Amino acid sequence: MTSALDYNVDQTSEMFLKLSGQIIYRWNSSGKICKFSQRTLPKIGYSDYLKRLLLYSDCSIQCYAIVLIYLDRFTTKNEHLWLDQASLYTLTLVLLVICIKFWDDHKYQNKYFAKLGGISLRLLNEMELEVLELLNYDLFVSEDLIFRYMKYFS
Repeated sequence: MTSALDYNVDQTSEMFLKLSGQIIYRWNSSGKICKFSQRTLPKIGYSDYLKRLLLYSDCSIQCYAIVLIYLDRFTTKNEHLWLDQASLYTLTLVLLVICIKFWDDHKYQNKYFAKLGGISLRLLNEMELEVLELLNYDLFVSEDLIFRYMKYFS
């Protein structure tokens, strides 16, 4: 697998931001309230947050494509939920952690990812389980679909 660091961090995070924004915009049009709503918006912008995850998660670039697939899958299966801007940070982190565990040889524990994402370990663990349940543990993604999403990052 290709390392995420082999790609331009700014370009990759901007493309991820654009694609995730399209998914979230479509999803939020239903206007429901999200159970993942966070109390405060992080002090770092979402684009900078993505760059931070890209630099320090040590995941493959395929994981970014898979996280987008998971985000799309999550929003499709959970149209009754609404994601606010602050919750998007946490959901992105949780989907990345799930992806790294399922697809990459993950090197770090949840404690590392919680610190990286600026949330408590307890919240990360709780949300990881809840997101897995809301996805119905549907984590497999075909190689063809991964490569279709990866074309946006090259």
